[in-house]
Amino acid sequence: MKPENSTRFAALVTCALLSGCAGSGVRYPSLAVRDVERAQGQFAPVDAPERAPVSPVASADDLSALVIRASQSHTRFIETRPAVRQLVSAARGQGIDSNARQLALVALADLTALHSDTAIPMNDLDLLKAKAATSFAPVEAIDIARAAVAQLLAEQERELDSLASEVAQ
Repeated sequence: MKPENSTRFAALVTCALLSGCAGSGVRYPSLAVRDVERAQGQFAPVDAPERAPVSPVASADDLSALVIRASQSHTRFIETRPAVRQLVSAARGQGIDSNARQLALVALADLTALHSDTAIPMNDLDLLKAKAATSFAPVEAIDIARAAVAQLLAEQERELDSLASEVAQ
């Protein structure tokens, strides 16, 4: 079969298949609005039920316990910081394979672990805020606790960035 004949054959088959879709003379229902679909009668608005006040997701004691936990971890961070700073200072200018640099990196990792311990209460506070937001509970107390922990974390992050840049020198 020549290529032009195969093209003609394909066109004829396509036309035959498409003609079957053209209709078989069956009438389809109208899309106009039917009588049962028309609104009838009178509709009175329904009074909304009284909403009960939403209780807080976490008590003040729960929030203060999380802030205290973060503060205790921050205190350990602050107490450990001078020893780490001393090791980092001793490692400055040392080669990558020096013992002083390795000790400084391990001490910096320990300090980073303490930073992570401080971040855990922040994660708990974030979960409480998400739960409060989805249940329309008040979030003001949670926001205050989050701000306190965020301030501790920001201080730690500045210190870690400073120490990391000194170790890299």
